[in-house]
Amino acid sequence: MPFVNEYVSYEDAEKYDLDNLYDKYYYWGLKMPEALTYFEVHQHAWCVDKERGYWLFKCGYLINNNSISGYAEASDKEAFILHVNGQNIEFILTRNGLGATDLYPIHFCWNIVSMAPSCLQNVSREHLLNILKEALNVFKCSCIRDLEDNAKSLIAFDF
Repeated sequence: MPFVNEYVSYEDAEKYDLDNLYDKYYYWGLKMPEALTYFEVHQHAWCVDKERGYWLFKCGYLINNNSISGYAEASDKEAFILHVNGQNIEFILTRNGLGATDLYPIHFCWNIVSMAPSCLQNVSREHLLNILKEALNVFKCSCIRDLEDNAKSLIAFDF
């Protein structure tokens, strides 16, 4: 079964401690579980391949404490967790806008800022990056939370 975007069951959210993963990286606004009230559907969302036991979870934008204003501001860096073979791989990504078309008005390219760990036992870095690309191609802009924008999105990779 390939990756699909879906809401996380309450059992899986607890099993994988998604509230704390979100809070670890997301420093702006409400913490979990209160932050879920912001969304129309009050559950976590992820991109999951249940057959292989893989999932991709977006934790949010990282904060830039060295902003021009002197105040903490959201940065262009986004934290994602890719879960493969029972282990979490942290990816910090940025995206650059690319030329829009009539068919795809949302066109951007993902770039890797950091990846930790860079490989797993019996899983190469290249294989992990291929899994990440698979998941991001389905995740698009906002996973299941914005299917309309996802349908208008074309994704590229600079890794």
